[in-house]
Amino acid sequence: MGERHEDQEHIVEPVRPPITAARAHEVTAGLREAMDDVRRSVEMFAAGSATRTPPASRLPLGRSSWESYADSVFGISRAQACRILDVARTEVA
Repeated sequence: MGERHEDQEHIVEPVRPPITAARAHEVTAGLREAMDDVRRSVEMFAAGSATRTPPASRLPLGRSSWESYADSVFGISRAQACRILDVARTEVA
């Protein structure tokens, strides 16, 4: 596994057939709905972080670090949580 053989370098991936316009509209509608969900989530996160700073939220829950809080509460990394906070702060400003 992970070994490359000379005969593997020229393998051609199968070409996917083009999707129909109807299917493209379905996919686009699903992506638009997902983006709307993201916007709502960021707005809620922004509203919550505007009234409480992250330390005020994590300390009563026994989390000594933002990384521990983000992982245990949201299931995301510290870096992801910080990016969300940055977006939330931008939305509030």
